[in-house]
Amino acid sequence: MTRGYIHGFSPTEQARLMAQAELLAPSVLGGLALDPARDLLEIGCGVGAELKLIGRRWPHLRLTGLDLSETHLGAAAVHLVATPGPVGAALVRGDAYRLPFAERSFDRVLTIWMLEHVPDPVPVIREALRVLRPGGELICTEVDNSIFGFDPPQPAIAAWWACFNRYQADHGGAPFVGGALARAAVIVGCSDFTATPLAILSSRGGSAPRGVLLEYLRNLLLSGASRLIQAGYADAHLQGCMTGELDQARADPGIQFHYGGVRLCCRVAAGSSASGQGQVPWMRS
Repeated sequence: MTRGYIHGFSPTEQARLMAQAELLAPSVLGGLALDPARDLLEIGCGVGAELKLIGRRWPHLRLTGLDLSETHLGAAAVHLVATPGPVGAALVRGDAYRLPFAERSFDRVLTIWMLEHVPDPVPVIREALRVLRPGGELICTEVDNSIFGFDPPQPAIAAWWACFNRYQADHGGAPFVGGALARAAVIVGCSDFTATPLAILSSRGGSAPRGVLLEYLRNLLLSGASRLIQAGYADAHLQGCMTGELDQARADPGIQFHYGGVRLCCRVAAGSSASGQGQVPWMRS
C-alpha cells in the first residue's frame, strides 16, 4: 500500500469498506469458480470484508488474508468473529511484493480493489502466481477509474474525480490499473488468462436501488476529501459543488451514472509451476 493512502484508516473508512463489500458482492463474487478450491489467499484483505462474504458462500475454503496495515488487520480480526456466522481466516501482515508463503501454497489467490493502491502491479501478480499450485487461478478484480461518469456530465463531480485520480497517481497508485491488467499478465509470462470488463454499478438495471448506489458513490468520493484538500488537490468549494450535483442526481432520475472495472483471471496449468514466469519489468503506458 502506498504512502498517502487516499482513503485513510479511520473507523468511518473501515465501516465504508464493509458496506462496500456487501453492496458490490454481486459484481465482485458473481461467477467466481471457487467450489473446486481447497484454500484461498486474499492479498490486500483490508478489514476482512471480502473474506467474510467468501467464507459464507464457500464455507469449505481455508482462508488466508494478507495486508500491510496493522490497523486494518486488527479490524479484520474483530470483524470476522463479531458478525453472525463468524468466518475463520488466518490473518498475516506482509508485503504483496514479497509474500511470506512458499511456492504452491494456495489453489486460489485474489486481489480486490487492491492493485490501484500500488505503484507497480506486475511484481504483485508475479508473486501471486508463484504461490499458486498447478491448476490454480489468480483472480484480480480491479477498478478502471476512466470508466466512471454521469450522463449528462456533471462538471463538479468530474473535476473532483480528476483530483481524486491525480492524487492517487502522484502518490504511487494506479487508478486506471484495470485497463492495464491484460498487458501485465503478458509481461509476467502468463499464457492462459482472460481480462473481462466488469460492471461495478450502474443506474440502468443496477442490483441495488438508485439511492443506495448514489450514497455509495457519495461515500467513496468523500473518503478522499481530507487528503485532497489538505494536499491542495481540491478545495471546500469544489467539494460543495460536487455534493450538490450528487443531490441533484438523487432528485432527478434522468441523470444516469456508471462505474466499471476489469476482472483478470490467470490460470496455472496442471503439472506446471508459476514460479518461472518472465522477469520483464513493468512498463507504464
